[in-house]
Amino acid sequence: MNLEDIQDNTEFILNWPGKIVFRAGCLADLGQQAKLLGRHAFLVTTQDLSKLGVTQRACQYLKQEGIKVTFFEDVQPDPTSVAVDGAAELAQSAGCDLIISVGGGSAIDFGKALAVAVTHEGPIWDYVTYTGANAKQVTSNVLPLIAIPTTAGTGSEVSLGTVLDNPIKHMKAALLSPNVYPKIAMIDPELTYTMPPHITAMTGFDALTHGVESFLNTTKSNPASEVFALYAVQRIVHFLPKAVADGNDHQARRQMSWAATAAGIAMALSNVTVAHAMGLPLGSRVHVPHGLGLARLLPVVMEHSYKEQPRRYADLADHIGVVQANGSVEEKAKGLITWLVDFIANLGLDALWKGYAIDDAMLDLLTDDVFAYMGRPVQQHKPVFDRAQVKEIYKIALI
Repeated sequence: MNLEDIQDNTEFILNWPGKIVFRAGCLADLGQQAKLLGRHAFLVTTQDLSKLGVTQRACQYLKQEGIKVTFFEDVQPDPTSVAVDGAAELAQSAGCDLIISVGGGSAIDFGKALAVAVTHEGPIWDYVTYTGANAKQVTSNVLPLIAIPTTAGTGSEVSLGTVLDNPIKHMKAALLSPNVYPKIAMIDPELTYTMPPHITAMTGFDALTHGVESFLNTTKSNPASEVFALYAVQRIVHFLPKAVADGNDHQARRQMSWAATAAGIAMALSNVTVAHAMGLPLGSRVHVPHGLGLARLLPVVMEHSYKEQPRRYADLADHIGVVQANGSVEEKAKGLITWLVDFIANLGLDALWKGYAIDDAMLDLLTDDVFAYMGRPVQQHKPVFDRAQVKEIYKIALI
């Protein structure tokens, strides 16, 4: 298939447990969508988006429809459970009945957790699910959420999870519940046009990893997740380099916006595996940007894994067209990894790695974290790595 000849994504609406609205410029419909869910919105965003005028526009559209707005622009990268608890008190005091998140994965995850925290007792961390946790149940009594991504990467706008950092426990883990799906996801590719190349590359690689890991998941992959995973990976491989090279390539931006969402659906239908299990502690302990950490980890994980299921790797390579069609299964599987290393370098991700403070003691801490609270994705990968193997992968990838 020549992806240059495919029909471009223009606009559509899907029902997925919430409603997905895809259209360039659909932010202008925010007020109309919001009044279906509430009358007083707690708008979660970042200062960067305020400086760009995005959140002011969002407020304008809301007020045009008579929606009252309480504004919160203090979302930080890797949102913490402590910050969510603080914002929940503000939303409760203001009497908000609707959460709106505008931003990247951090803002959307913050909003999803906040929608739970406002209506549930106790700190939000009590509801986070991880290996060994006795997590409280998230009920259906959560505030409705509208998620508006401004990056093309995390897929959080269509997932049942929200990733939080616990700065006291030095843990980064997900709250998982079907009750945290956003009621409405508004995918407006125009909001991604201002992303600089390095953010485009990192968030896009996160989306690519969602698709790859979803497809390679040995226990959760299924026909539905495979459809979305392969669709997403094929388009990200083709359009992400274009979006990085030229942020004004509107076709590439549109394709990446939907591909990232499709990868998020694939992830929700199955799950990610070891690269993400290792990437979350890396973000919590060392504060490596998530997509950049995955770019270091994924090729090494795959190099240590492909011999266990070479046919699966070969099928993925064939689908995205990165290997010789007449090669053997083993050659295609190995070729997929060789291609991935070059793809990462060509995106400029290698150049962003500046030598984080990682020594042998940190490798031990990271490895301990993986087995302390990321057991589920570790078990869903083939082979199931032991502690020594995980530490060795960290060492090869990071030092």
